[in-house]
Amino acid sequence: MTASRTHALDEHETNLVEQSRDVADRPDRELTDLVKLLRARRDRIQRMIRARSRSASREGKDNIDAGARDKKRLLVEALDRTTAELSRRRAGGKNGSAATDNLRDAVRRKAESPSWTGPEDRTANPGPAETPNRRIAPSGALHAEGMRAAIARSTGDR
Repeated sequence: MTASRTHALDEHETNLVEQSRDVADRPDRELTDLVKLLRARRDRIQRMIRARSRSASREGKDNIDAGARDKKRLLVEALDRTTAELSRRRAGGKNGSAATDNLRDAVRRKAESPSWTGPEDRTANPGPAETPNRRIAPSGALHAEGMRAAIARSTGDR
């Protein structure tokens, strides 16, 4: 990077651009984080350029913002390098073929195992009990056998 090109970037942006140059040995998670950081910086610079252009056009001046445009170009180049490496890994990586192989194995195992059809006969639930239990309350609440009479004696049905 030449001196005029590095002058446009601050220290953090220079670090991000340098990280984008050696992306081959970085894990996917670091690449994803690097893409997020580069996009955030690019968007910030882009908003700044647009704001300066609007203010210059309102005042009737020419907007010659070469430093910010150079900074944006460097960040876009770094972002393109990083996203190209990330998409290359996702498209031709071994993860896609491994997932396809796992799916193929799962379908094969499912076809080999017999499916369960349920019980032979339908005697699992004999239905309600023949004689109801007279010792419990009509509502089914436990230990509330005399509650209906107590409610009727007090204030009436609720």
